[in-house]
Amino acid sequence: MANEEKLAKFHQAINHYALEQRQKIEEEVADFKKKELQEAEDEVLVESYHLIQKEMADMRGRISREMAQREMAGRRALLEKRNRITQEVFNKASAILREETKSEHYPKLLEHFADEARKAFDSRAAGAKLPEDIVFYLRAADKAFQPAIQKAFGAPCSFTEDDSITLGGLRAESAALHLELDSTLDALLENQREWFEEISHLSVG
Repeated sequence: MANEEKLAKFHQAINHYALEQRQKIEEEVADFKKKELQEAEDEVLVESYHLIQKEMADMRGRISREMAQREMAGRRALLEKRNRITQEVFNKASAILREETKSEHYPKLLEHFADEARKAFDSRAAGAKLPEDIVFYLRAADKAFQPAIQKAFGAPCSFTEDDSITLGGLRAESAALHLELDSTLDALLENQREWFEEISHLSVG
């Protein structure tokens, strides 16, 4: 009986040891799986983080490009509207000026321009006799006013028709004095364009 008890105890010890080893191995396997799973999860999280960052960067880029395109389109539309309004205003102003050239005041205006031209040429000549190459450019429609302009100018000059002058007024020049004076209504109106855009708050910023 003593041997049988020893043998039973031996088997019991072996079974106990085997059970402990089994539990130990199972715990190690579980720990290993847990560790591997954690590392895999961490790797997935890192990849997900980088992917999210990339997507966010791409999204910001798309939004920035879209906003820039919309802003550009808005500025273009505003510029077109400003140009359209400005042109409408200047078309109306041109029509008014054309009507004024038919009034009784227009010849006096041409004489005033001629008188101002004489002063400018005299100033450039600095007391010397005016050269005889002074030319006045006029519309064909203003040919009848040449004698009045000649009289108001009071010095030798010639006249030439200029199709580029559409509204009226006159332009004078002297090659000898290296001086050109533009008193056309076309130029006077165009010179008001920048002022009009500023005063009417139609600038595109």
